[in-house]
Amino acid sequence: MIVKIKDAQYTGTVYDQLPDLPEFAFAGRSNVGKSSLINALLGRKALVRTSKQPGKTRNINYFRVDLVDLPSLYMVDLPGYGYARVSHDLKDAWDRLASRYFHENRNLRLIILLVDIRRDLKDEEFEVLDLARKAAIPAVLVATKSDKLNFGNKQKRVSEIRRQCAIEPITSSVPTRGGIDTIWQSIMDQL
Repeated sequence: MIVKIKDAQYTGTVYDQLPDLPEFAFAGRSNVGKSSLINALLGRKALVRTSKQPGKTRNINYFRVDLVDLPSLYMVDLPGYGYARVSHDLKDAWDRLASRYFHENRNLRLIILLVDIRRDLKDEEFEVLDLARKAAIPAVLVATKSDKLNFGNKQKRVSEIRRQCAIEPITSSVPTRGGIDTIWQSIMDQL
């Protein structure tokens, strides 16, 4: 699917002060590539700030995307989780923020859960999928960094991820743009 973007811009962190638009939330472990993937989806290099240091995203960040011939929407960059160098208090605050966001948000249409294709799913990924299920929000699983593996190893990891959570992951790679059209199709299916 070819999606034409008219404009994309950062709009803030306070969701109750933004216009009502469909929201598509990107969740995942710190350093899994959420910011890079959103930039790739938008055809931008640096709209969403990326960092070599995991755990930099500490708020829910909204990016308004105005599309050509399609409704506008928000891509939402959620704080990463699972990074050991943050305090337990900060981790607990992030968990409460995510839980409230999932349950109180009537505009949330899809949760895009990112996992590093080279890693097994951990409790946090299952918690996000459980939050989505309890909030009756569809979720897709995106296995990032697929360019880091050869074809055979990529297929093995996809099978293992599918076995762990019974969801067929979308494989993606920012450098090769692999999976970008499939992710956009998942978004369009929920508009």
